[in-house]
Amino acid sequence: MTTTDVKQAWTSVRAHRGSLTGTFLVIALAAALLAATGRLLESGLRASGTEDDTGMLAALAGSFAGTALVVVVLVVASTVTLALRQRRRELALLRAVGATRTQVRRAIGTELLLLTLLAAPLGAVPGLAAAGLTRPLLRDAGMLGDGTPLVLAPTAAVAAVVLLLPVALLAGRLATRETLRQPPTAAVRDSGVEQREVGRVRRTLATVLAAVGLLAAGSPLVVPGTVGSASAATSALLLVAAAALAGPLLVTWLLDRTGALSGRVRRPAARLALANSRGFSRRLATVVVPLAVMVAVGTVQGSVNSAVVSAGNEQLRAGLKADLVVSATDDAPLDAGAVAAAPGVEHAYPLAGVTAQVRTDDEDVPGLSALSWESMPLSVLPEGGTGTAYDPGVVAGSLKALDEPGTVAVSTDARFETGHGLGDEVEARLPGDRVTTMRVVAVYERGLGFGGYLVGAPTMAAEGVPTPTDTVLVETADPTSVRQELADQGITATAPAAYADSATTADAGEQRLSLVLLLALLAFVAVAAANALVMATAGRRDELVLLRRTGATRRQLVTMSLVEALVTAAVAWLVGTVAVVPAVIGVSAGLLGFAVPAVDLTTYGVLSLVVLVVSVGSIVPTVAARSR
Repeated sequence: MTTTDVKQAWTSVRAHRGSLTGTFLVIALAAALLAATGRLLESGLRASGTEDDTGMLAALAGSFAGTALVVVVLVVASTVTLALRQRRRELALLRAVGATRTQVRRAIGTELLLLTLLAAPLGAVPGLAAAGLTRPLLRDAGMLGDGTPLVLAPTAAVAAVVLLLPVALLAGRLATRETLRQPPTAAVRDSGVEQREVGRVRRTLATVLAAVGLLAAGSPLVVPGTVGSASAATSALLLVAAAALAGPLLVTWLLDRTGALSGRVRRPAARLALANSRGFSRRLATVVVPLAVMVAVGTVQGSVNSAVVSAGNEQLRAGLKADLVVSATDDAPLDAGAVAAAPGVEHAYPLAGVTAQVRTDDEDVPGLSALSWESMPLSVLPEGGTGTAYDPGVVAGSLKALDEPGTVAVSTDARFETGHGLGDEVEARLPGDRVTTMRVVAVYERGLGFGGYLVGAPTMAAEGVPTPTDTVLVETADPTSVRQELADQGITATAPAAYADSATTADAGEQRLSLVLLLALLAFVAVAAANALVMATAGRRDELVLLRRTGATRRQLVTMSLVEALVTAAVAWLVGTVAVVPAVIGVSAGLLGFAVPAVDLTTYGVLSLVVLVVSVGSIVPTVAARSR
């Protein structure tokens, strides 16, 4: 790249600032989202092993970063593609007057390089600041210790720029590929029309992504617990990506199915709108991607969370065989002795819980050793066991062996994630920075309900870790009278089913944090979708002027735009819905069995309405302004 190339690219950027403004905005917002996520992730990694580390921040940020990165790639790629597709005629004319393919590619690449290097840092800096606003939410949700700061370093901003550069450059290369591979005269001739055909490379990529997406949707059937659920959640985005690549074929097929409907439409504006949608399938396919992503991301996240919560609730209900459950409150510690001494109580089993970090990977990556440890609760069972009141579903070994110090029981989910099975050793970092190694003596299957690891009180006593009782399981022949006796002492006892409901419901802090993160992601997608629709509609200025000169009234053009907006919203909604279905079915079947899939209908309904509002609110006002 020479100085001349940079000067020419800068001149071109200024000349096309109208069409590139939207691309600049999307790249800046994408950088803000990535930088904010990166700051949270970096803070969690740097806090690992410190006294105030909860270990949950890195896990949260890592999980959110995966989803955010896929969404950013899809949205930025579709925006860059749309911006460059509006310049097909210009690129074709450059080829016709003697510019080589390499020269045009270098010019477009330099433009995108300059645009990204300008937009990404401008977005990343506010993104770093916005991450700091989440500190109270993280603290309320238990993700961040009171003494743990959010690291403010340029690393996250630089990483956002580095991630966005190849996305923009690759999208630009793919967007100009069709025009540049044609002979110059053919490229000029075809620049005014849409080609419905899709190249072999795009067809192959679309097929591969669709196949991978369907396989990922079925992963909960073979991969247990949250790992399989997280894998299935990515299938929705993979299927949307496949639909984006095969967009023209898919949109044409969908709209051809409405051919009979358009034949019955009598109003000229509506007929023209349907014809435009079929004739410009590539344009429509590009603008529906962000809208489809919005439906897919929100619905699949809510539905997967619902399925995981339901599965945990079912496992807890099935495994708690006690007659009553007494839980500690924030106001006062739980006195297990007082519960056991209550009249009518036959057996009382005190349970406790501590938060520890378990080593999940034996290999340490330099600079990322924190990723080898995962923070999770350890449930502490009393010496002598819990009789039949507590059944996590043991499939190998015995919980009785937990009476021996230095032992642990693991769930099948944890066994799959770490590879530690019966007889293996698990390394854990206990409260007080005590590092110990425990031998696996049992494996159980109800990990979503009972947690990933169980230890015995003798193990904690040997390590000097205090374990205040937080729950007592009560066995009695007369639950009603015992509950009353405990109530008279100021102790609240509940039925196991009610306890399971409360135990599997996220607290208010976690709910607020999850909502804020999801809204931030959806807001980015919504702005990008509105931007894409405005860009695509504003690029039709010549078409709208021609229609006005040939007799179309402003009212007819607005009516045409309304029908096109409804078609756009319908196609996006359908693509997003179809992309979600395999993931929802796979997660529900893997966690809940072959029953009615768990679907977050509230989120789905709200996002469907948002898609309609964004589509109509972006297209119709733009056409109304352009057709004056």
